Amino acid sequence: MTTTLGVRTALGVLTGAIGLVAMLRLVAGAFSAGMSGFALVVTLVAMVPWVAYVTWRARRSRITPRGALVVLGLDVLALALVFVLVFGPVLALGLSFAAFVLIWVGDRPLRRDASAERFVRIEELREPEPEEPDEPDEPGEDGRPLR
Repeated sequence: MTTTLGVRTALGVLTGAIGLVAMLRLVAGAFSAGMSGFALVVTLVAMVPWVAYVTWRARRSRITPRGALVVLGLDVLALALVFVLVFGPVLALGLSFAAFVLIWVGDRPLRRDASAERFVRIEELREPEPEEPDEPDEPGEDGRPLR
């Protein structure tokens, strides 16, 4: 049983957006008079593709409802910590990454059955290869090459 596409999309957007907000708060903490325009642009250039990537992964994921609740819980906790504590942005980034890992684990390819693998039988190894002529340009009886 997996979650619906809308739920997975919302979880992806929320997880990526929390990473974006946490990074903006972390970068803003480095400036005493407010964040510079250059720092804002660099942060957005780095984090907006991250939001898109997390959303894309979440949409493809086969996350279970229980896993979705865990991701939502991590996101809510991260959202609360990003504004409350001094080192909250760092904790929020860690929690957002943990939520992404749960999303990513749900996007792994499914394992194939062991019976689907193909093994080579001994008989196949013992069959001789079809022989190719050593000299492919040997002339035929009429003087032309055989090929």
